[in-house]
Amino acid sequence: MNCPKCGNSMQPGFLQAGNVIAFNKTRHRVSLNPKHEEDVMIARKAFTSTDFYGSVCKECGLIVFDYKNPISRL
Repeated sequence: MNCPKCGNSMQPGFLQAGNVIAFNKTRHRVSLNPKHEEDVMIARKAFTSTDFYGSVCKECGLIVFDYKNPISRL
């Protein structure tokens, strides 16, 4: 896969996250819970972590991953 930002080749792999991961419209200082309608709670697990299939561009730093299909580590 080529990077949609810079056009270089992307390395496939896994984005590995802890208990909570969110994409929020504004930066939250304490809680990652959604504050805006546009906020997306990507993963919230109490005792396990979550992995996602994805690709990283080592040239520009862009990461692309499929947050609708997480992989459990258990």
